[in-house]
Amino acid sequence: MRMLKITLFVPLLLLFATALRAETETIKVLGIGNSFTNNAHHFLSKVCESVDGVNAEIGTAFIGGCSLDRHMRHAQEHEADPETGNEYVFRLNWKYMGSHKSLKEILQYTDWDVISIQQVSTKSYKEETFYPYAKQLIDYVRQYCPDAEIVVHETWSHSVNSPRTKRMIDSDAMYEKLHANYAKIAAENGLRVIPVGTAFQNARATEMWDLKPNDFDPENHGLVYPQDKDNLPDMSKSLNKDYMWRETDDGWVVKTDGYHANTAGEYLGALVWFQFLTGVDARKVTYQPDGLSDEQAASLRQIAYETVEAIQPAGCCSAAAKAK
Repeated sequence: MRMLKITLFVPLLLLFATALRAETETIKVLGIGNSFTNNAHHFLSKVCESVDGVNAEIGTAFIGGCSLDRHMRHAQEHEADPETGNEYVFRLNWKYMGSHKSLKEILQYTDWDVISIQQVSTKSYKEETFYPYAKQLIDYVRQYCPDAEIVVHETWSHSVNSPRTKRMIDSDAMYEKLHANYAKIAAENGLRVIPVGTAFQNARATEMWDLKPNDFDPENHGLVYPQDKDNLPDMSKSLNKDYMWRETDDGWVVKTDGYHANTAGEYLGALVWFQFLTGVDARKVTYQPDGLSDEQAASLRQIAYETVEAIQPAGCCSAAAKAK
């Protein structure tokens, strides 16, 4: 009888230990990119922390405006001379970890489970800019992190009111091209895609985020600060930083952007990354950034869920994470 109790107790103890490990396991994620990587990671740690059983370390290796070819240029410089190519800023869980880092140093910082690559937005819709640099960067990452899963971070198209949109390419056309380019690179290299750009596009197809083009001219508008501080065009439906007041030597002036994500866009990006990485339904996230209404936040959680669910059913997370 005593032996029977011991026999039952041991498997139960092992089962409990296994469950405990699963609950406390940490997935280590590194994003290699630029300010768009920063946008997607800004709220990601807080999003992960808000869901029980999800533990993540989020690393961000970035250079402002950095393209795939520039990533490779700095990597090759560093390999030839360790005193060069040290151009990266490194964040961990959004905490500043230092600048003037090499990509090699960051890749060797820890045993990353998932590592993302991306193109700079101004080149993302130009297929030829991915070659040969995407494959070179993938090979470079594999050289130092052979066990990590490499994924492609699909960035987003610019706002309909961005000067870049009016000067370079229509927002919808930009999405179609960048979506095809990221999908092609992923397919050629056997990688998965984090569909942030698609989530932006899906959001813009809803009433809540259907921003219309306007004829506002940031260079010639007649607004005066501070009387017109709150009279910029309505941006409540935008996912991008369209207009803002900035103090300069000549006083307060209106500046325009239209490509970086605003709070709503950053939250949507973080939600997509969260569900993609963990397999946990984004609608379970309880963290909500300041500046978003409950209705807006719920809308973005639903859009993130549906976008990732379309390519990766809930409960299916990173192969690298599951292998741990």
